[in-house]
This record gives sequence, structure tokens and C-alpha cells, in this order.
Amino acid sequence: MEATQPAGTVQMPHAPVRGSWPPPWLFVLMPLTYGVFAGYVQTALPWLLRHMGYPVDGIGTIVALILSPMAFYFVSSPLLDFGLRRRTWMLLVSTLAGVLMAAAILLLGSNMLLAKWLLFAGFVCSLLSSSCGGTLVAVTQSEHGKAKAAAWLQGGALAAQALGGAVLLYCSKHLTVPVLAVVAALLVAMPAVVALTIPEPPVQSDVNRLKETCITMGREIRATLFSWKSLPGLLLLVSPVGTGAAQSLFAAMAQDYHVGVQGVLLLNGMLGAVLNMAGASVAIVAPAHWDRRICYAAAGLTSACAGIFLTFAPLTPATYYAGVAAYIFTAGICWGFFLGVVMVTMGEAGISAGSRYSILVSLGDLPIVYMTVVEARSYGIFGTRGVPGADAAGNVIVVACVVCWLMFRMKRGGRGAEVVADSYPTVGAAMESAALE
Repeated sequence: MEATQPAGTVQMPHAPVRGSWPPPWLFVLMPLTYGVFAGYVQTALPWLLRHMGYPVDGIGTIVALILSPMAFYFVSSPLLDFGLRRRTWMLLVSTLAGVLMAAAILLLGSNMLLAKWLLFAGFVCSLLSSSCGGTLVAVTQSEHGKAKAAAWLQGGALAAQALGGAVLLYCSKHLTVPVLAVVAALLVAMPAVVALTIPEPPVQSDVNRLKETCITMGREIRATLFSWKSLPGLLLLVSPVGTGAAQSLFAAMAQDYHVGVQGVLLLNGMLGAVLNMAGASVAIVAPAHWDRRICYAAAGLTSACAGIFLTFAPLTPATYYAGVAAYIFTAGICWGFFLGVVMVTMGEAGISAGSRYSILVSLGDLPIVYMTVVEARSYGIFGTRGVPGADAAGNVIVVACVVCWLMFRMKRGGRGAEVVADSYPTVGAAMESAALE
């Protein structure tokens, strides 16, 4: 990279690699480390804590704390843009996540405080692993390939959360604690090996010219975060639409619907994985030229319908099975489109692809944290119905705002849900705009 470059230009060392490998579907395997770890935190851990005597609102606080790195892990993500290839970073942080998961499981019964913080640190590592997978999409796929690969990526994460959480819950009941710790570590760490098959180009960030590289990265980040064209996507990412946050509490609430562990294993196991993947497949088959921002909001409306049903239906096993199944399916639709919104808002890869991807995903994950807290507090105030009610309200409010934005956009000559060629930011164009401000 040159030592200096004009403020309004940017090199493209990470142009997508053309060729038959990796195909978009391969990225369904990239987020398995994150998915299994999150599945344990959102399914197995809440159920175990409820049966250890913790109240639902207390469990929600613990889960929210462990999940809170989703809001700020981007602080450490610039490290992924230096030195090693992302596939190598992915293997390293995934292995560390597995070790921390095993240590937390060993301590869960004797030292909850330390176990909680070990899970916190391990979740940071799993998020960095997920960031590596997303960055590999940005640097190896064409523009249309990104939309498809992003949907596969999110589908893999959702399936791993459902299946991984259920498998670890089942193992918790049938394996000794040391064996469970080893199994959990392997489930978290081993999937990252797949990343080594991807022919990733060398990282171009120049450690020897750190100042110039950081300046260029800073310009790219500014161009993404402070561009008018990026604003709709940014607002959508930080909004409470499509969070799927209630899924973290359904396992703990199962007994309120008179549902036992077998029902939890069913909905958060193979059936949950199938429902998540079926939902995410909606984003896979949706035409690539459809505006992912509008699709994401529309998916949030389907999630709101599931939440409304759970809010008003009787507290019976049938309601739990039907309502939670619908919620998991619609969460899959939402998250299938989520990374498409991230890719649209991110634009070109540039040299700061890992940093900007992590920042945008962190912004999009922040609502999961605050909605988990809000919904846990709603349980304390309104009881069982407060959780899906608060979730549905967040979706409906944002959908109403998006409808107003869409009407304004169409009034000015927009093309509805179809992408307008110049409506998405590119790093170079946005940097030119930033340089003129």
C-alpha cells in the first residue's frame, strides 16, 4: 500500500476473489462456533439456572450480561485486519472460546460468578470468530454473492444456536461434568477448521506503516458510519426490530406453559434448527435485487405476529409449541435478512472490512441485549405475557417507521423494495463526500 493517498480515494486490496470456491453455501459452516456458544447461553443455561432456583428476571439479567459483548466487541475487532489471515484468526479465537466454555461448565455449580465471567470472555471470542466469517464473505464474494452468502451465514448461526443449545442441554442431563466440558469445547472449536479451505488473499493492512494504514481505515469507517446513504441501514440495525430476544427466555418460561424439558429440547433442538434454517432460506431465495432493509423490516412484522399470538393465547403446552415454533421460524427470516442489511450498509470491503463489519454487526446486536433486559423486566411486571408483548411492540413500532420512510421514498420516485443502483454506499464515493464536508 502507498504511504499516502488522496482523501477521496481508496485502494481495493480486498476485491472479491473470482472463481468457483468458495461458493455462497459454504458460509453456512462459518458461524457454527458462535452459534453453538450462543445456543448454550440462550437455551441450555437459562433452563439450568431456572432449575437451580434462579428467577426468570434474574436469569434474563445474567444472559444479558453474557450477551452484552455483542454491543462493543468491535473495539477489539481491528486486530483482525492486521497480520494473520482471517481464517487463521478464526481458528485461534474459536479454540480459545472452546477452552473458556469448558472452564465455565466445570465451575457453574460451584462458582457461578467466575463461570459467568468466563462465559462472557468466551462469548467475545465467539463473536470475533463470527466476524472473521463475515469478513471472508466480504473479501471473497461478488455483490450478488454477498447477499446469498450472508443469508447462508446467518442461517448457519441460527441452526447452530438451536441445535447446539439443545444438544448441550441434553448432554448436561446425561454426561458427567468433565465429559460435558470436553464435548462443549469440541463443538465450539472444531467448526472453525472449515475456514482453512477458503483461498483468502493476504491481509493488506500494513503494520510497518501503521499510521498511514490507521488513517485510511479511519476514513473508511467514517465514510460508512457518517454517510446520509448509510443512515437508514444504521437506524434499522440499532432498532428493536427482528431481534429474536425472547428466544433467550422461552426455555426458562417453559414451565409457565406446563412444558417439560422434552418440549424445550424439541423446540430448541432439531425442530428449532429446521425452523431457523427454513426461515433463513427465505432470504436465500429472495431476489438479490430486493432492498434488504425493507425485507428485514417486513420480516420483523412476521415476528410481531408470533409475539402477539403468545401474548393473548392461553398458557398451555399447545400455545407454547405453536407460538414458540412460529417465533423461531420468523426469527430465522429476520436474521436471514439481517446480514444483508449489514453488507448493504458496509458497501465495498476496503482495507478495514473486518473492523467495519464488526462495528455494524455490533450495532445490530445491541438491540438483542437491551431487548433481553426489557423483556426480562416485562416478565417481572406483567408476568409471562409481558415477554412476547414487549417483543411484539418493538417490532410493530419500527415497522410503522419503515412504512413511513418507504412511502416518502416512493413519493420521491424510488422503486419500492427494489434496489436502486446508487442507493447503497460505496467506500470510495462516501469518502469523497466525507472529504468535501
